[in-house]
Amino acid sequence: MKKFLVLAALAVALGAPGWAQEAKQPPKVKTLFDYKSELSLSDAQINTMKSQLTELNNSVKSSREQLTKLENEYRAMIAKDATTPAQAKVKLEEIAEATVAMRLKDLAISRKITSTMTAEQREKWKAIQAKVRAEQK
Repeated sequence: MKKFLVLAALAVALGAPGWAQEAKQPPKVKTLFDYKSELSLSDAQINTMKSQLTELNNSVKSSREQLTKLENEYRAMIAKDATTPAQAKVKLEEIAEATVAMRLKDLAISRKITSTMTAEQREKWKAIQAKVRAEQK
């Protein structure tokens, strides 16, 4: 049995077919910045977009922390037999409000980012996105 395990480990290490498959890395997701030249983005546009993305990242981080806290509170609450459905509903509404606020912030900043582009750049960006989505199907 030991010999089999040693041979199996050796085969895996050597990449023998059938023993191990190479781990496939997901393709790198390209962002707006990867298409800088195709979109003719200026340095000023990129700086504005990056600052808006930093704002979004900070907001999302804060929102996720808040949601985690609310979810933990909810789990602790419903673990108690004395918790009423009305009390649980209040906490679930808090969770829903925090989720909506996070998604609205994402939408608002996404719109700010696209508003920094010219109409032509936005059309090119939409075409690039459509092509990438079609290739992913």
